[in-house]
Amino acid sequence: MTTALLPYFICLSRYPTQHNAATIVVSPWLGDESEDSTVATEYAVSCFSRETPNSNQTGGLMHELQRDNTATFSFLEGDVDSAPGPGIAGYYDGPYYSYYRFPRTFSHEDMDESDILEAYEQLSETVALEGPFDGVLGFSHGGTLAAGFMIHCAKMNPNEPALFRCAIFINSLPPFRMEPGKRPVVDEGLEGFISIPCVHIAGAKDPLFEYSMALYRLCSARYSTFAVHGKGHDVPSDRRNVAIIATAIRKLSSQIL
Repeated sequence: MTTALLPYFICLSRYPTQHNAATIVVSPWLGDESEDSTVATEYAVSCFSRETPNSNQTGGLMHELQRDNTATFSFLEGDVDSAPGPGIAGYYDGPYYSYYRFPRTFSHEDMDESDILEAYEQLSETVALEGPFDGVLGFSHGGTLAAGFMIHCAKMNPNEPALFRCAIFINSLPPFRMEPGKRPVVDEGLEGFISIPCVHIAGAKDPLFEYSMALYRLCSARYSTFAVHGKGHDVPSDRRNVAIIATAIRKLSSQIL
């Protein structure tokens, strides 16, 4: 068993094949002393995946956060075969896997949200088994899932405290639907449910930049900040842009201590 020290975050990210969709859990606890664990002096990030941290596109960011013992990582991968979705094709080769059928369209089939509810249930089980968590970090589809999950929980349990104390969104869209070849259309009725401190990080060259802004506007302006890295719809691996993201995460961690 581990001992809680500092903030605990859960992060969601979407990757194709060797870069599978991953839930990254940033935790405040010290790892156990087993051979494959890393002791964190600040907060730890736990994820669950077949892949090691450096084998996926968040490797540079993870390395930066581990450099000063800010975080450790393990992964939870998505297993639903899906289309690349907005912003992914051209950055990563397929096939692609998500937490639910993605992207959703306006078709009759996609009006059934049972697969999304199953994804939410999977996250709830992860929180119950590995948490409690202080925050959530989402990249791309992972951010969409994270936002939808928090909004769903707030709607279902309006009198309960927020599930997380803070959130980090990287190149993330609000819950949306889109037809093939069309632009995403943000779902209605999302406002007023995310009132925790949030950091929104977007790529200056991301063709979906406006959707990062849309998610930012859905969150409480009082507690939200917006940062921009110099790349597109990806998690940068160069030192300068990784530092921008890592700094934002460290500031948020300090804010909720």
